Amino acid sequence: MVAMADPSLGLVMILKNESQNLGRSLAPVADLFDEVVVVDTGSADATAEICAGLGARVFDFTWQDDFAAARNYSIEMARSDWLFWLDGDNAVSREAVVALRRALPEKGPAVLWGLEQVESTGGRLWQKRCFANHPKARFRGRVHEQLVHPPDWPGLPTSLVIRHWGYDDPQKVRQKGEYYLGLLELMLKDQPEDFYARFQAARCLINLRRFDEALTALRRFANQKQAARKNPQLWAHGHFLLAQCLKRLGRRGDALKVLEDFNRETPGNALGLFHQGRLLYEMGDYPQAAFFLGESLQKKLDAPVVDLDPVATLFQASFFLAKSLVKLGRAKDALPHFACALNLMPQNTHARTEMAQALSDQGRVETAIRELKKVLAFRPQDRRAQAMLREMGVAA
Repeated sequence: MVAMADPSLGLVMILKNESQNLGRSLAPVADLFDEVVVVDTGSADATAEICAGLGARVFDFTWQDDFAAARNYSIEMARSDWLFWLDGDNAVSREAVVALRRALPEKGPAVLWGLEQVESTGGRLWQKRCFANHPKARFRGRVHEQLVHPPDWPGLPTSLVIRHWGYDDPQKVRQKGEYYLGLLELMLKDQPEDFYARFQAARCLINLRRFDEALTALRRFANQKQAARKNPQLWAHGHFLLAQCLKRLGRRGDALKVLEDFNRETPGNALGLFHQGRLLYEMGDYPQAAFFLGESLQKKLDAPVVDLDPVATLFQASFFLAKSLVKLGRAKDALPHFACALNLMPQNTHARTEMAQALSDQGRVETAIRELKKVLAFRPQDRRAQAMLREMGVAA
């Protein structure tokens, strides 16, 4: 019997003037891939030469104000069975690449998800990062391009973490946002019913703090029935952004109605339940907040969703459920949920001081003191922890 060869794994990148970043992004992992394909979209620095020196096949591509076009060209130039994409301001560890190879399915096409970690904020976002090299797998969209593939391809979450440092400079972030918004407006001019472009335009407007314009875009998006039919996950996310936008504009009642209507129409959606519970907590309705947050945690709240930070979402659900229970005089019931939140984010000092207060209220003073000392180990000048310890007769 002839042994089956392991599937090949290629790295595809689109780059422009990234010579300063390649030492962090490509150089540490280039040798771990069966091939590296770099599409250079007009660099004026040594990007192409550095990549070629690292063993990449480099192709020139005239920039067309279209990220998907460039990314699809990189796919067309690739020969490997599976493709992993990386940008110039991204990095992945060598161990992660080895683990990714082990995670490749033995049979059939699929898409593998990874977590992008934004270094400036610590946020983590699910993304489709690796996929079968197949003619039906291509990116779509001038900007915020998304991988389009047959709907029956399984989506497989992995432990892959991709570091992203491209949002460190606020001025550059704003410039990017304005440029991206212009590309999205071009997409909508060509295809006014492109619900994905409208969704992304609304997100850009929110990031640029143009909330009234974002609200108009999101209302129109929410009414596009083809969005609900073709991409229910994105359609749901649009409703959550609509509620958040209304809240930013001081219209919490309207935001709550959006979430109530969504959850009525889409019962059992974990994120819908979470967002409604989170808003109810802010509005001071602690019994209902506890109910909806508790229900959300019974669902698959950490399932891969594009642009969702699963750790932050689970943390908030657990933390605000605990806070709601404390407000209802149920500090004992709150403690396991505080512990769950801290298991996800152990250095969150606010959650730890809240748990210490709940422990103290239960008469568990020694345990509360230990938690407060952990707070000061993370944050020595934490005033609330210091004050609580003084009240307990303990030197901070």
